[in-house]
Amino acid sequence: MSKKVDKAKVGIVALNWKFEMANSADFLKRIAAYEFEGIQISVEQANSDLFLSQMKENNLATAEQYLDIACDENGPLATADAHSQEIVDAAVRAGVEMLVFAVDGTLERDIYAGRTHLGPHLNENGYQRLADHIAKYALQAKTAGVRSSFHPHSATYIETPEETRKLMALLEHDLVGMCLDVGHWIVGGGDPVQGVIEYGKRVTHVHIKDVDPEVLKKLIAGEYERMHVAVEDHYLFVPAGEGALDLPGLFKELANIDFSDWMMSEQDKAREPAEEKSGVSMRNIKTALKECF
Repeated sequence: MSKKVDKAKVGIVALNWKFEMANSADFLKRIAAYEFEGIQISVEQANSDLFLSQMKENNLATAEQYLDIACDENGPLATADAHSQEIVDAAVRAGVEMLVFAVDGTLERDIYAGRTHLGPHLNENGYQRLADHIAKYALQAKTAGVRSSFHPHSATYIETPEETRKLMALLEHDLVGMCLDVGHWIVGGGDPVQGVIEYGKRVTHVHIKDVDPEVLKKLIAGEYERMHVAVEDHYLFVPAGEGALDLPGLFKELANIDFSDWMMSEQDKAREPAEEKSGVSMRNIKTALKECF
């Protein structure tokens, strides 16, 4: 029988959805109706017993929690420890499956997203301090049964494959896996299929995000003031299967490493009706899986 990603689960990072805690029951019901199996949760959601019970009612898993680390060129800022501790505590409380570390965005890197050679970079001490920070909180999470991965993210100090390589080399394989956000990987100059090949079984979490190739070209050419403008005003990110992403190729390579973890559909900003774009992504994901296997 052909290899499959049949044990992998498809969840959602619902950034393009409108959320209010007062309407959380309806929010979760709509997500479940699109057949997503889990979500990324916030600290507010993780600390709400009502929200967690509503998730169970809709058979939705606490697939991930995002932990953004504020940095400058010297690594994590003084405020990073308190912020990271709050998120780890919330993730443990909610029984989150994957803690997703990333560097928080900065204006300087936002301006030079997609052309990072023009912008500032972490210095060597900054890389080590960032790795130490991640390891500290990943170990806390691991002790409580929560796994960790790192998410390279455009408009941050860890955007490109080379920057990712330098950081991941400082982190223990068994402690911190790779969260491959294929959309941000493309913006950073990477090929998602090659990313899976390079990191192999260290890829323990995937964000499925597609990129409009024409908007990306303009971003790289410096035609937008910053990446934020490309995302918010020009819809840099599009539903999975409608942009530059080789979705079937990605799934085939994930099958080659017997990937069985979360694949999280994500679109930062979508044209209205925004929620329906998540349904488009889910349909295209299912189609690609069927075509491949």
